[in-house]
Amino acid sequence: MNNDEIISFLDTIEEKMINKETLGFSPEVLDVLDNVEAGSQEIEMIKLKISNEILMLVFSIANSAYYKNIRKGKISSFYEVVTSLGMHHVKVMIIILALKILARDDKEMEIIFIRSVVSAVFGKILAQQFGMREDNARRVELGGLFSEIGTMTILLYKKLHASHDERIDETFVKKYHPYLAERLIEQFSLPDYLKQVVFSQSIVLEEDYITISGITRLAIDFVAESFYKFHNQLVVEDLSPTVSSHDEAVSLAKIIEHQFDAVGLGKYLRIIKHRERLLPEYEGRKKKQIRI
Repeated sequence: MNNDEIISFLDTIEEKMINKETLGFSPEVLDVLDNVEAGSQEIEMIKLKISNEILMLVFSIANSAYYKNIRKGKISSFYEVVTSLGMHHVKVMIIILALKILARDDKEMEIIFIRSVVSAVFGKILAQQFGMREDNARRVELGGLFSEIGTMTILLYKKLHASHDERIDETFVKKYHPYLAERLIEQFSLPDYLKQVVFSQSIVLEEDYITISGITRLAIDFVAESFYKFHNQLVVEDLSPTVSSHDEAVSLAKIIEHQFDAVGLGKYLRIIKHRERLLPEYEGRKKKQIRI
C-alpha cells in the first residue's frame, strides 16, 4: 500500500471502531470530563450513557486495594471514580475495557490487555523507584495502560470486520498501531505525552534524567520480553533477606506482589528467590576419554 492507501485504511478502521455502535457509547460522551466547570451531577450522568458492564468493571478497579492510597472508604458514585482516579485514567479505562469486552473469549486479545495493565502497574513502581514525583509516576502508569490500544483496535477490527483481509498482518500491526493510537489520543482529548509513549522505540533521555516516556518504554519492553520468555508471566528475582511473619519490614517484591493481587493479576507475576534457575540444567559437552 502507498501512503494514501494506508491513511485511507486507518480512516476506515477508526470510523468502524470508534463509534457508538461498536464501543457501546459515543466518544462525545466523555467530553464532559474535559470541562473544568462540569458539576458533579453532570459527570455522574455519564454512567447512564455507557454500558453497565463497563461501569461495573470501572467501579471494581476504582475500589481495588491497588488504589486504596488515593481514596477514603468505598467509592459509590461515578463522580468519586473520576475525582479519585483522574479524568484521563477514567477515559482510558473506559476505552480499553470496551475493547476488552468486544474481544471476549479471544485469548490473544486477553493477553494483550493483561500485558498493558501489567506494564501500567510495573511502570508506576519503576517510576517511584527512580524517584519520580507521584503525578509523573501516574503518567508512566497511564502510558503503560494505553501502550497497546492501537494494537488492540486493529486486531479487533480484523476480527469483527475483516477476518480475510490479508493487508492486516503482523508487520502492518507493528508498523501502524502507533498511528491509530495517535488518532485515539486526539479523538478522546487525551494528553499529548501519550503520543511520545506510543511512538517511542527507545529509552528517551534529557540532559541528566530519563524521561517519562523513557521509563514507560523500559516497563513496556521488559514486560513484553518477560511474557515472551516465561509463558505470559512477569518474572522478577527477589534477593532480599527472608523475614519472619512478625517483621514489619516489607520488601519491594512483596509490594509488587500485593499490587498485582490488588488488580487480580497475581497469576501473571512470578517472584523467584535467591538465584533460582530459570533454565534447565545443562551438562555441556562431555569430554572424550583419551586412552593411553
